Amino acid sequence: MTGALRRAVLDLLLLAAIRQAPGDGEAVRRLVREQAGSRFELSPGTLYPALHRLERNRLVRRSADDPRRYLLTEFGQRSLDRRRREWDGAVAGVNAVLTGRPR
Repeated sequence: MTGALRRAVLDLLLLAAIRQAPGDGEAVRRLVREQAGSRFELSPGTLYPALHRLERNRLVRRSADDPRRYLLTEFGQRSLDRRRREWDGAVAGVNAVLTGRPR
């Protein structure tokens, strides 16, 4: 998997996890691991730079009540919805090729 694809998947996972259960980095990491059946083990060296990037890009923000807690912004929600549609289309296309059944 290329770096750009890995980053896109990571961002999609983090945005979806934060939408489901806003929390601190550790809570987000646990949610991703649990829901993905341990297929994604995010190290702090991967997780926190990604969260900071999402924050710089205004996709997430920190809670005023607890600065460790990440929240999805309205812009982040729209971005997540768009990325989800793109992901679903890409997966459908790949599956069509892998199974030999055109869409």
